[in-house]
Amino acid sequence: MTRRQAMAAAGLLAALPLAAPAPARARPFGPADWHDYARRFLTADGRIVDTGNKGVSHSEGQGYGMLLAVAADDRAAFDRLWEWTRRTLMVRDDGLVAWRWQPEGGVSDRNNASDGDILIAWALLRAADRWKADAYRTAAAAIVKALAAGVVAEQAGMTVLLPGRDGFRKPNGLILNPSYWVFPALRAFAALPDGGVWNRVLDSGLVLLAKARFGGYQLPPDWLLLDAKGGVALADGFRKQYGYDAVRVPLYLAWDGFRDPYYFRPFAALAAKYGSGALPATVSLPGGTTAQVPASVGMMAVYRLAAAVAGGGPAVTVPPPAADEDYYSTTLLHLSALAAQSLGIDP
Repeated sequence: MTRRQAMAAAGLLAALPLAAPAPARARPFGPADWHDYARRFLTADGRIVDTGNKGVSHSEGQGYGMLLAVAADDRAAFDRLWEWTRRTLMVRDDGLVAWRWQPEGGVSDRNNASDGDILIAWALLRAADRWKADAYRTAAAAIVKALAAGVVAEQAGMTVLLPGRDGFRKPNGLILNPSYWVFPALRAFAALPDGGVWNRVLDSGLVLLAKARFGGYQLPPDWLLLDAKGGVALADGFRKQYGYDAVRVPLYLAWDGFRDPYYFRPFAALAAKYGSGALPATVSLPGGTTAQVPASVGMMAVYRLAAAVAGGGPAVTVPPPAADEDYYSTTLLHLSALAAQSLGIDP
């Protein structure tokens, strides 16, 4: 099924406008940004520290750090990051990456987080291209193969990503996380030999995003249930909200080159409603109750990106990051700049 066919099956083609807003010039993610990021979050032995989460490290953070190191052309830092990841987190026997490591005790959860594996493999592919190093490509291909074997599942005619190998198949359906569809990474996987399954994952991700729209703003949830008939619902056992996970959905769409405003309007509408100074970090679904905690600088950068692609609304102002801006917010800020750069718009 092609992307257009998937959208047609979901009844979406008529909702798409014919043209996207004209892009502005992008400001690139620069070496100074990377050096400050590495100074604050990258240890000498090669792990990224989640300063907003008790100093733990995880596969997601390693993947993000590796992507930023490639973007900054810092191969030495990339190799430290990859070596720590390989040596410390790749302790499973299926080729996937244990997702969580704590300063006291080491690996504390051996289950994988599929987005972490995806980010690491994609960073390795980008490193292989940038530095002409086949060893990175070989390592990436092994992780991609393990992902296909371990977390790709078929449900209701769709090919989807389980958030981890263990614990997400329930009697009433599959638990999914829409923000684990890292669209540009999945497209890179589809270009590998025998990568056809990833095209199906890409198409199914778009169908899910069309279906998984809840509340007045039609936002995707952080976690959802996909049942055997293709219906979606808010997942039990998780906070029924749009928030810190799902905010990455427009980021990954934009980074993959999507310009259909249809996918970005829910996020732009939320930003337009609350304004740059009062955007909430989370929105309960389907009720729409908003958190008193404000969106971080990094989340604001994602909203600015979404609003720029959606067009037709006010621009989102992103305040400068604080000197102690935490790992996740700072990461979203830099990834938004890279995504905007790839689209040729102002981050």
